[in-house]
Amino acid sequence: MAHWDATNVMRIAREATLEHSLPVKVAGVVFAGGSDYVEILINIDGCPCEPCQFAIGAFRDGSEVALRDEIGERLRQYLDDHHSILMRRTA
Repeated sequence: MAHWDATNVMRIAREATLEHSLPVKVAGVVFAGGSDYVEILINIDGCPCEPCQFAIGAFRDGSEVALRDEIGERLRQYLDDHHSILMRRTA
């Protein structure tokens, strides 16, 4: 299996955000000390309240499709949770 470098992880993450029409921008990638685990830093577009940046974790040792799917799922999950929090704060 591939071990994607930072450039490719960022590219794959950006493709996942576009594929799912998510209102976010990929800000960076942080590797976890030589492992296959990475944290992808995400900025939320048009964020009305903190936190406007968050990180999602993923493993970079699978296929490109598997990594893109994992990133897309984690992004949707985070944004769903974030939307729920925003709705409570503005209600």
